[in-house]
This record gives sequence, structure tokens and C-alpha cells, in this order.
Amino acid sequence: MRRWRMVAAGLTGIVLATGLALGGATSASAAPAQHWGDFTVSGTGKDYHGTMTMPGFPETTFRSTASQATVISGASTWQSAATGPGQLYGSSKGHTYINQRPNANNAGSPSVTTYTFDGSTPVGSWSFVLGDIDADQATISATVAGGGTATPAQLGYQGSYNSCSVSSPGGWSCTPDPDGTTGQDKPTWNDTTGTLTGNTAANDTAGASAWFTPTVPLLSLTVSYQWRSGFPVYQTWFASRTAALSGVATLDTTPIPGATVTVTAPRGTIYTTTTGTDGSYSFPDLPQIGGYTVEVTPPSGAEPLDQSSTVSLVGTDGRADRAFTAPNGTASVIGTVTGEDGTTPAANVPVVIIDPADGSTLVTTETNSEGVYTGSGLPPESDLAVSVGGADPVPIRTGEAGVPPEQLDPIAAPPTAVATISGTVTLDTIAVPAGVVVDLLDADGNVLASTTTGAGGGYEFTTVPGAYTVRSALPAEGAEGASTLAVDTTGGLDVTNADFAFTTPEPAAPQVVEQPGTVTDTNGDPVAGVQVVATPTDPDAGEPVTTTTGRDGSFVLPGLNPTSEYEVVVGTGEDPGQRKTITTPETGSGDPIAFVVPAAVTPTPTVPPTTPPVSGGGNGTTPVSSTGGSSSTGALAYTGADLTPGLIAAGVLVLLGAGLLTFRAARNRRRSEHLQD
Repeated sequence: MRRWRMVAAGLTGIVLATGLALGGATSASAAPAQHWGDFTVSGTGKDYHGTMTMPGFPETTFRSTASQATVISGASTWQSAATGPGQLYGSSKGHTYINQRPNANNAGSPSVTTYTFDGSTPVGSWSFVLGDIDADQATISATVAGGGTATPAQLGYQGSYNSCSVSSPGGWSCTPDPDGTTGQDKPTWNDTTGTLTGNTAANDTAGASAWFTPTVPLLSLTVSYQWRSGFPVYQTWFASRTAALSGVATLDTTPIPGATVTVTAPRGTIYTTTTGTDGSYSFPDLPQIGGYTVEVTPPSGAEPLDQSSTVSLVGTDGRADRAFTAPNGTASVIGTVTGEDGTTPAANVPVVIIDPADGSTLVTTETNSEGVYTGSGLPPESDLAVSVGGADPVPIRTGEAGVPPEQLDPIAAPPTAVATISGTVTLDTIAVPAGVVVDLLDADGNVLASTTTGAGGGYEFTTVPGAYTVRSALPAEGAEGASTLAVDTTGGLDVTNADFAFTTPEPAAPQVVEQPGTVTDTNGDPVAGVQVVATPTDPDAGEPVTTTTGRDGSFVLPGLNPTSEYEVVVGTGEDPGQRKTITTPETGSGDPIAFVVPAAVTPTPTVPPTTPPVSGGGNGTTPVSSTGGSSSTGALAYTGADLTPGLIAAGVLVLLGAGLLTFRAARNRRRSEHLQD
């Protein structure tokens, strides 16, 4: 079955080769790929560290002495497509950036953030943006290859602008500036000192930004961020453009699986991969620069067709096919070597093609990452033999000269010639999904074989015994853990525990402080159950914090940013005494603040109405006062008891008696009339 698959692959290769420009590289127009960097940050105040990652860019780490460093989602503040960097890299909305503060709120304590690149940065295909530069300033420096210092001009200042919606269509909705300069503020760049300075008055405004595209390869970038007034915060974005480079490697128009492809950028950065089963390769995210060279490990005895020397990816995807052919009048072969199971490719296994007629060696080679071996310059239509790993030769037969070679039957390597390296890749102790790339490298760092994890996170290589390095791609952005392992299969010993245990980094625990206080009324009594809200005066300094006073009128506002300005409001805040502006301490707890609110007004009790005087009829006796005097007018004198209930009861009894007498008289009258009848 595999034989027929390879035959089909060979026919596919013929079709592909028909369309190849034998001069080598061709290009297909494509829109540039645009990326904004993603940040992670860990650590605590004045000792932060983290990563910045984006496709086609060297791995980037940073350390910072900022008093506060926070990764922001980009949902509320971004660089719109109308800004300078947005026109080149698209909108950054929804992409993370980092917010940082100075080391302390004084001019002599700047925070220093240094980004370190794992290799030289490309030139012209990436930029960085600094935002919210107003009541502050940033001095920028960098190192170049060899350890020298970049000049301010080499930092590639592109211009200052304002990123909020007032100035940039599609931008974020900025808070109106109290000085009326909403959307107008822009920082000033000094090309001599490398300093980006906010407005002259050091007012806290919104949207003041600048962007840079370095003109030389950098090894590190440092931003020294300095306070000028208030409680400033500054923002940092990274952006890049990439393009894809792809092609097919063939031998006499038949695709070569497992061939090593090496791409070298003009700055010296090397990228490697291997061809797939159809002979194709792809680098999906290379920096958009020119001058790439592409090399494919040639089959033994084959001759390369004319190849162009360089490929440009400026503004376009690129294609570089690499074709090889057997010398005139000779034939080529392609075969596969497996492990004992008959299916797993065996890499780096020695292969010798001999002429059994006289025992002469025609080709000496080894298998590639897919267990494939090739040979060219062989006598056509001849019976030859292949020895794998020193084992007894296996007969083979070559085809006609100039005809695409057929895939030979697989040959299992002898057990003593190979060893197995296997392991599992996990993230937070859970097996990663299928598809994580794992590479096998030799002592010089060259990729010998490449595979991907299976459904259970496992991978496996079969190769000749020796010392190797196994490298795993990160299973998730910002994952932490060793990505390389040294393994040694010398003596044919299998290694089955070459495991990679990655972890998801803990989000940075921001340094926070608390603010205690009390609320009493103007009578000096504690006020319980009243709401207290602390709101940062800088909208980028966090969300409001709310609490409620206890029974003793005390409160504590937790989780406030250090050295930040807050407005604290008690209750409705309508009274001036219910509002205070505070500056939080650098650490711990601030000095208690006291609020005094108006005392609650106690309602006056309602006095029941006085009973009106009772009129005397005829010559009734006038009640006598307790002092012995008498009065013929006015209210009844107090006698030690309230007469009103008794008088009411007496009146009720009189009415009931009168009603009863009337009833009896009526009944007797009816009875008398009845008797008379």
C-alpha cells in the first residue's frame, strides 16, 4: 500500500515539477501578515519579569523595576488602523499591551525596563509604540550585535501622534482633558538624547503616543521611564509583519520526504524545517525582509538544477522550489528504513548501496528525518543491493535513466542499529493536544528529525544510538519550563522518559496597599453601614474600590495601587466634608483618614390634642381644684384621674338603658292591642 502511495506521490511530483521555474525561486503575490505582540508578566513591584511574543520575531523576555506592571487586554485602549503604526500593522484592538509606572513618584527614581531578544531583530519589519506620554518622559536606548550601543537615530523614530478617537478615526473613546486639549497632545522626541517627553506643562492628558521602527538589528531595548508630575502610567506595544516561504524538494521530479531545508536571513538568523511526505515545506511566519537564502540537503550523487541565490519576502509571500536530478544516463532510487515495528521512520541510519557483481560501493548515505534515503548516479535497470545499519544487503533494482524513481520497499533496521527516544509533553500535568512540534537535534544543533505529539501528548523518534537534544515547542503562549532535554542512547539503550513538563505562569500579583479610616457624625457618634468608594484620579490606574463602615464607623479600602492618587467619597458625597483626595503609600497601609458627616435629625414627638372642656348644665357643681380654689370657666381641674374614659362609658350605659325601656314599652303596647281584639 505504501508503495502505491509513493507512486502516487511521484506522479504528483511530476505534475508539480511541470510548473516549476527551473531557475529556482518564484514569488506569489500575497498581502503581508500583521501581528501585535502578546505580553505576560510575573513578579511583584519593582521586580517584574515577563515575555513578549509575536510570530517571526526572536523570543523576547524583559525585566522591570516599575512599581506597577500590568498586562491590559486592549479592549478599551488601542492603536486604530488610522494611526501611523495601524496603517502598517492594522488595528491593535483586542491585542495585549503593558502598562507600567515609574519606580517612585519623583524625578530621581525612574523605572527601567529592558527587553532582551534571543537573536538579532529583523530590520524594517517590526516596530514598538509608547503611549500615554504626557506627565512623564521616557529615555530609550538599545544594544546592537557585538554589544555596541545604538544611536538615537538608529531607533527609527517614526513620529508622534494622538491615538484617541478625537484624532484617530476608529480609536478608543478618550476621557476629556480638563485643559481642553483632548486628542491634541503629542510627545516630543529628542534625537540627540533619545528622550520622549510629554507636554510642557506636564499635564495628565490622554492619547499622546509615538512609534519607532529600528533601522539596525537589536539585541536589547531599554526604556527608562521618569516621573514629571502626578501619577503617570505609560503603555508599550510591539508589532511585526511576516510572510510565508514555501516550496517543494524533488529528485528527478519525485518529491523527497524528510529532506532538511535551511533558510538563512541576511542578518544571519537561521531557520530550519523538513519536507513532508509530499516533499513540500513551509515557513509560515518569516520577517518581511529580502535576501533569504534557501538550501535543501542534496541527495547523494544528485546534481542541483539552477537555483536563484536569494528570495525576497518584502510585501509578499515567497516560493523557493529545490529540484535535483541524476547525472545524464544514470538512475536514482528512493527508499525508506523503519524501526522494528515496520512503520516508525528510523532517522540517521547508515545506508550503503553496493554493486553485488563486484562488491563495490556506489552510494554511502544515511536516512533523513522521515527515514528516507536517496541515491543518484546509479546504473539504470540494474540489480543492486542496499545494506542498512551494517546488516546483510537487500536486493533492489534501478529504473530507466531519466525516469522518476519509484519508492522501494521499506527495510527494517537491525535492532542493534537503532534506539528509541520517546516521552510526553504536558501542560500543568495534563497531556497536551495532538500537534505540538518536537525536534531531534544533533550535537551542532541541526534538526535531524521532527515529529508532532499524538492525542495523548506522546512523541517518539527512532534513530541510531548516540547523544542528542530533544526540543519541544511551547504548548501555550508564555508556558514556562525547560524546552530542551539532553538524551543519550549510546549502546542502543532506549530512552522512554524524555518528558516535557510545562506550566502556565501565574499572573503577576500586583503590589497593593490599603487605606483605613472612620466615619462619625457631628455629634461624635460612629456612623455604621455607610458606603465608602475610592476612585483613582487616573482612569488607567485601576477600578474603583468600595467598602462599607462597620458598627464602630471604621472602614478599610483594600487592594489600592501604591503611590497613586484616589478620591474617597462617603455616602452620597454631596457635602464637601464627604470627599477627600489621598495619595496611597508605597507599601502597607496608609494613615487613617477621618470623615465627619451631619448627624441624623431626631423627629420631635407628636403631642396628643387637649380634651375640650365639658359644658355644665343648670346649676351643676363646679369641680374644685387641688388647691381649694374654684373656677366657673375653663377646663376641669386635675383630680388625680382622667375623667374622660369614665364619662364616655357612662354615656354609653345611659343610651343602652334608654333603648331597653323603649323596646319594652313598644312590646307591651302590642300585647295590649292583641288582647283587646
